[in-house]
Amino acid sequence: MIYSPVNQSQLISNVDRLVRDVLFGTISFQQIKSQLNELYYSFMISFDPELKYLKPIQAFIESTNTIVGDAYPYNVFWDNEKTVQLIQLLSNYKKTIKQDYNAWRYQSNQNSKSLEPNIRNLISNHSRLLFVRVDLKYIQEISNHITIHDFKFHMKKLRDAIHNGDTCFTHLLMYAWSLEQGEENGGFHCHLLLIFDGSKHYKDIYLADQVGQKWQAITEGVGYCFILNTKEYKEGLARYGKLGIGMIHRNNMQEVENAVEAALYLTRPDKRDGSYQRLKVSVPNMNTFGQSMLK
Repeated sequence: MIYSPVNQSQLISNVDRLVRDVLFGTISFQQIKSQLNELYYSFMISFDPELKYLKPIQAFIESTNTIVGDAYPYNVFWDNEKTVQLIQLLSNYKKTIKQDYNAWRYQSNQNSKSLEPNIRNLISNHSRLLFVRVDLKYIQEISNHITIHDFKFHMKKLRDAIHNGDTCFTHLLMYAWSLEQGEENGGFHCHLLLIFDGSKHYKDIYLADQVGQKWQAITEGVGYCFILNTKEYKEGLARYGKLGIGMIHRNNMQEVENAVEAALYLTRPDKRDGSYQRLKVSVPNMNTFGQSMLK
């Protein structure tokens, strides 16, 4: 793995947040100017024209280029005049950015509509299924070195392992995944749902741990796995009548509805903490959501 010299993911998230704050949030003029001087140089030297960026970031690139021209990023200082110019130029992109945001929410809804019937059909065909949910991430101290190319490569290796039926993926009937990017630390991560034949497997924590070990191997030790199937986490869900992971029985309607709801979390644009965890940079033709029936 070739480590990036700058925190590419965090920079991208910060630029995206800055533009959205300028257009739709509450941010002072001094804060805008300060953040520009903090972010601009680092972002521009890490900018990769071959990557696909969200509309707010595209607006930032085009607007700043209009203002600074051929000036080398290191020599650019964002004074009052340049900052005013940028705010004015960004306002021209407000409609386009809103449309892009609405299109993303619409696609999330479409993903949900395609995932739910597949989950329900699978449940109707099996008396019991084992639902395993994990979040695949990167160690905090290392995540700043992970590029979108690394993330795509790791996810491809994971999907290959799943389709090859490697070790912990035997008797897997279906899986779904969603790629996201944190807002506070900018970290890339994957929400992964694995549905196993409940007549073949019953140890969900063991399987989740095995998936975590597979992720660590794929990422050469820089990845870690947050397991939702732990006893403590499931007990917390059960207290609120929300337990939809672990063994799900077809004849228990509460379990079934909870399982469907847990699966659809992968397609939800709104996060419980209010953060905006949409993937903000991608390799061209890189999917951010997928599902597959294996048997």
